[in-house]
Amino acid sequence: MTVKKYTAKSLTLLWLKSHEVTARTTKVGINFSYDGWNFLLWHDVDDPMFFRLALPGLLEVTDENYAQALMTCNNINWNYKVVKASLYEYEEAGKRQASVWVCFEQMLDDNSSSEVVSRALASLIEAAERFQILVEK
Repeated sequence: MTVKKYTAKSLTLLWLKSHEVTARTTKVGINFSYDGWNFLLWHDVDDPMFFRLALPGLLEVTDENYAQALMTCNNINWNYKVVKASLYEYEEAGKRQASVWVCFEQMLDDNSSSEVVSRALASLIEAAERFQILVEK
């Protein structure tokens, strides 16, 4: 019996189809909305078994909230397995900006199933909701 080898992209697309979630492919990955949140699955053609699902833009980081954002990211990183919160810096319209992203990362193997997507979504939503509570304090 041959075991079908899935990639991060194929497992995610399988899960999205089975849950009737519409996805949009971009040059960096797959975007989709689920449970009121907007997600991005990074697609790494050089490492197709690396699963990285991100929940971008939780908080726009400014000079005024930088320290709080960083401390809240640290709190999330200490308290959640597999989820990483970080300040993501980017340039838009010639101006440097930053926002908080949370990511779920895992190396897939031949035994991986689309349930990794369910676990990732639940973990990211829980961490994002906790992040928002902590920021509002």
